Amino acid sequence: MHILSKSTYIKGLQCEKALYMQKKHPYLRDKLSIEQRAKFQRGTDVGVLAHEVFPGGVDMSPNTPSLFPKKAQETMDNLNNPAVNVMYEAVFQYNDTLIMLDMLVRDGDKWLAVEVKSSMRLSDTYYNDAALQYYVLHGCGVPLSDFRLMYLNGDYVKNGPIDVKHLFKMESVMDYVTEREAFVAENVERLKAVVALPHAPLVDIGTQCHNPYPCDFQGHCWKHVPKNSFLFTTAMDDATLFRNYFNGVNTNAKMLQQVEPDSEEAHQIEALETNSYYIDYKTLYSLAPQPKPKSVGYLNLLLHRPAVPEIDGTKPYEEMILAFALQGEQKHDAAIDSMLPTYPRGNDMAADASECFVWDCFEDHSRWREAINLLIDKLSRYELIVCFTPQNLTTTLLRHEIIQNQSVGHKVFNLFNVLQEARFYHPAIKRGMTLQRLETALFGEAKLFEHSRIIVEAISDDLLGYQQAREDLIAENEVVAKTYQHLFK
Repeated sequence: MHILSKSTYIKGLQCEKALYMQKKHPYLRDKLSIEQRAKFQRGTDVGVLAHEVFPGGVDMSPNTPSLFPKKAQETMDNLNNPAVNVMYEAVFQYNDTLIMLDMLVRDGDKWLAVEVKSSMRLSDTYYNDAALQYYVLHGCGVPLSDFRLMYLNGDYVKNGPIDVKHLFKMESVMDYVTEREAFVAENVERLKAVVALPHAPLVDIGTQCHNPYPCDFQGHCWKHVPKNSFLFTTAMDDATLFRNYFNGVNTNAKMLQQVEPDSEEAHQIEALETNSYYIDYKTLYSLAPQPKPKSVGYLNLLLHRPAVPEIDGTKPYEEMILAFALQGEQKHDAAIDSMLPTYPRGNDMAADASECFVWDCFEDHSRWREAINLLIDKLSRYELIVCFTPQNLTTTLLRHEIIQNQSVGHKVFNLFNVLQEARFYHPAIKRGMTLQRLETALFGEAKLFEHSRIIVEAISDDLLGYQQAREDLIAENEVVAKTYQHLFK
């Protein structure tokens, strides 16, 4: 059996200990997030669609890992079979390293190797990935005419059935992978030796824990780090934090001696020590809406960005409005309101937020543009529109001409941006501010699911998932309303 694969090789380049743990103690991995599962599924779906660029191929995918040797032999046999011109997921093994190439296409007396990516641009990781595959293919004696990376064409506009010839772009990386062959060979031997160790290599935590990807063994490797350690602050970059850490500054008390007493860094460490939050109230209040608005609408948009465009006139990853929840309506229009289901308010809602309107097109995404006119009408009734999102909601509303010009962009009050400017920090936030973590920080506990769960469930074919997504949209809006009222009323 093989020792390395494409994924373990890439993991080993990032951290030798992560590679060892993956091979010897995979049960210690952190739980895979919903976002990661969604990315993996998206990559699989795009890869399958890419087969249509070179149709009629033989699928070499093994049903179980035990079939890898058999499939590798069948793949080698097919290289000499004139009846086989295209192979999908072709299995090759060389020097204890196994790869499954997305597509191998006969090109005269040679073969064209194609690896598919579900992104619109190529990263260093993709090039390293291709270099390993070339190393194995060359080692197996496969004569290649070229090695290309296939990725999504951001300029493609869907018009009728998907035109795969224009949906994808290809870039030759043959020069790169041949130049990197010696580098790959050296790393393969090094990483094989790591796997053969009797115990995990002594690799301390460091910047490699988060770069280029968050490591899925952080829960194991960081278990000795106190939950309130300064390493969880965000005011300093990882390089600075770990430079201090490795120079003996390994406690909050020592770190406080390295920073200015009234600095953001000091405030964050103090928040960790007291399990409380810090916020620059002077900045916060300077950002408060002035004058105090008479009507406030709380908006929660659920945007869907499919890698492969679903609707005519859209491009890869172009956003569509899948659902929205709008709370705080005071004026009513029977014609518009009749199109929207009405939900009773929660017990902790403000007195002027009597109901919440929810619209969605979960079951028919082609209806997504209906949301635009609804939002134009409803948002025009408010002096202030409050939301919480890492995205620039003003840009989104302008893109869809929901707010017609920048002069009305001041209506949008994004709590996410406001809290960042006010340098809000709480131990629950640590390495990222989500609404769920904000709820924990301000109110002691979180009742929300992560927003990513809504996205995954909303685009499924599960009616129960649709209902859960609607309920979560409302629950999130209630937290946004509660947060705004807590901070500004």
